[in-house]
Amino acid sequence: MSMTDETESRPTADPLPDEAVDELIATGRPRVGCVAPDIDPGLDVASWINVSRFVEATGDENPLFTDVQYGAGSAHHTMLAPPTFVLAVRMPDSHGGLALEGHRLVETGWSLSLTWNDTIRLADPLTGRAEVADLTRGHDGSGRALARVTTAVQYWRHGVPLAHGTCRVELAPVGPHPPERAVHHYEPDEVDRMVRELDGEEPPRGGRPRFWGDTPIGETGPTLLKGPLSLAELMVWVFAEGRPVRAGNLHHERLAGFPGRRSVNPVTGWPAWDRAEAWLDSATAPSEGLPAPAARGGLLYSLAGQYVTHWMGDDAFLRRLDVDILRPLLYGDALRLSGTVVDRYTVTDEAAHRYHAVTLRVTGDNQLGETVLSATSTVFLPDRGKPVALPVTGGLSFETTGEPLCRRSTKP
Repeated sequence: MSMTDETESRPTADPLPDEAVDELIATGRPRVGCVAPDIDPGLDVASWINVSRFVEATGDENPLFTDVQYGAGSAHHTMLAPPTFVLAVRMPDSHGGLALEGHRLVETGWSLSLTWNDTIRLADPLTGRAEVADLTRGHDGSGRALARVTTAVQYWRHGVPLAHGTCRVELAPVGPHPPERAVHHYEPDEVDRMVRELDGEEPPRGGRPRFWGDTPIGETGPTLLKGPLSLAELMVWVFAEGRPVRAGNLHHERLAGFPGRRSVNPVTGWPAWDRAEAWLDSATAPSEGLPAPAARGGLLYSLAGQYVTHWMGDDAFLRRLDVDILRPLLYGDALRLSGTVVDRYTVTDEAAHRYHAVTLRVTGDNQLGETVLSATSTVFLPDRGKPVALPVTGGLSFETTGEPLCRRSTKP
């Protein structure tokens, strides 16, 4: 589902003809199989300062990711970085070959799936590579033709595979009247309720193991409240991503190579404006189909990941996380994250390590009760006398448990 399907909007202009979108796709397809041209290298080490900036941008208070002394006393014997820290190494939300062509498509859909083989330890050297995997045409719920760009990403530590995944970005035409929704104004009763919710929020599970045998299907996790989204949070995420931030002549030179991102600023008329800045700028957001500045997909993905690590505890392992962004989280919006265990099963890797897995489904709703993100995670839990053996080696195979717990549609 695209991010604009469920957003109240004014009537829009007729969509671009399918032929026009097809022409853009045909022009961009030669980049399929190549390194994503519009993704800059990010961070290359999980240093204390890099990890600290990342968790500060997401408001993560888990001491396993913030406290060196706590980490040394944990089962990992070191502080860790959140699994989603790999996004600061490479953020795989490429627009592919479309970034090299002048166009007026805007981002309307975003999804990311990542799978990890191991934890990220303090001072780990990290590298990544993102390639354009596919570029196809589709249609959204209103019949508009759109382009779907799929990016495949790989991450390594010391040259050994650490994580991999795919990101899909949908790009569609925008009419002269973008989706409209006023920035939310909180009434006193809403403020009181949210303050009580924040004050009573459960801390991360931490060193209390969550055993697989004690985790039934249907168990619900705590609610985690984020926001309201502020300009400070939007800006801090820009630095947490680890991408270079250029200004002046450097920015002008960089944009010259990406006609798909370069445009005339709709407010100032300056001809060398980066369209990505509309996600931070209330004056230009409507030109990119946004009612107001909004959180980027990587930030929302990281918040979903934070919910899972908050719930699972230090001794568990996040194997996989799939997140679909269904609508924008706009400036001023709050995000309530909740989760439910929907499956339990066991799997074995190629080194014959046996894992006790659960599927935790996570939903993030805004203050209006609208669903912003939907996520599915695969978590390996310890069981009594059976810690989680890492790294995971190769592919996984399912085991027969004698119980109807294994649904192959949820395999990691």
